[in-house]
Amino acid sequence: MRQVRAEETRNALLLAAAQIFDRDGYEGTTLATVSDRAAVSKGALSFHFSSKSALADAVQYVACERSGAELKALDDPGVPALRALGGMVRGLAGRLATDPLTRAGLRLARERGPSLGAAMDCRLAWRAVLRQTVLRAREEGSLRSGAGVESVVDLALALALHQEAVPADRDREAWLTDAWELLLPALASPSIADRLTSASP
Repeated sequence: MRQVRAEETRNALLLAAAQIFDRDGYEGTTLATVSDRAAVSKGALSFHFSSKSALADAVQYVACERSGAELKALDDPGVPALRALGGMVRGLAGRLATDPLTRAGLRLARERGPSLGAAMDCRLAWRAVLRQTVLRAREEGSLRSGAGVESVVDLALALALHQEAVPADRDREAWLTDAWELLLPALASPSIADRLTSASP
């Protein structure tokens, strides 16, 4: 029972920290603000996290672990890879729009500079997952000859990350679907382009 309570307290602290880091950034966040937001004593916070740096490390790690696993699950092997890639772009954009933990992990990696790799920098974790899907597209022959794997990964990640590109009066998922449909003919090999672009998103 004590272990369950400790885990619940840790999760509450992570969520509160993510919300504050997302809003105020690393420098603007204090441990006192986090403990107040989580309704947890400062002593309980220090029991789980010895410093703000340790708390930020944990937020980054959990954000990358959860978002990376969710993104990977969207790569359906039964769906053409370029079609799956469009779904991954929409899924990642949706997570960034709704999940403060993911946004905080992204912001912290940007503000704190070089990290320990994909385990702590969500952009690196997402790139690795997206790259596997683009490589699958190349292996199955659906990627246009000459299309660089890294360039396609960059394009997919940029679409997911740049939420401000979506007009205020447009539904985000519908906008991303339309954008991906416009890009597909440029990415797909001519032999399957018609089949991909005529399939339902």
